[in-house]
Amino acid sequence: MRRKEREILELDKIKEVVENCHVVRLAMFDEPFPYIVPVNFGYHWQEDTLTLYIHGARQGKKVRLLGNNPKVAIEMDCNHELIEAGTVAEKYSYAYQSLIGFGDAFIIQDLDEKKQALQLLMNHEVKHKNYNFPPDKMIAATGIIKIVLSSYSCKEHIHPNKQSQTPSNK
Repeated sequence: MRRKEREILELDKIKEVVENCHVVRLAMFDEPFPYIVPVNFGYHWQEDTLTLYIHGARQGKKVRLLGNNPKVAIEMDCNHELIEAGTVAEKYSYAYQSLIGFGDAFIIQDLDEKKQALQLLMNHEVKHKNYNFPPDKMIAATGIIKIVLSSYSCKEHIHPNKQSQTPSNK
């Protein structure tokens, strides 16, 4: 990471960034170019290991590409805000928080694990609302991809007017 002063090192703050993001971009190997797709996600932490879950069809380009090579990269970002500088163009900037990671993707087949993944996804997106899951037959027909990150880095650029409101990560 080139801008070390923007790196987030505290696990609690990294977890906060993941909680605040609602779209992850999943990058996979394809020819002649990489393939990237934005998707909603659920997640689970086990100590400092982050596992993401996405849902979709059991067939298609994502499933085919992951069958060829399960290595993936992900990117998520949130808390965007333009940092204005009047008429001085080079002083403009952009506030954000982001996480970039690398890992392996697995297609989940087990019905109970699919239910757990869908529960995590709903918990992340819906927040404490009551909802009913479809019948097991429908869940079995849903594609679920589990992404276990082997490494990740997190960073932020804080709006100068909000510097004092955010705890230091040093």
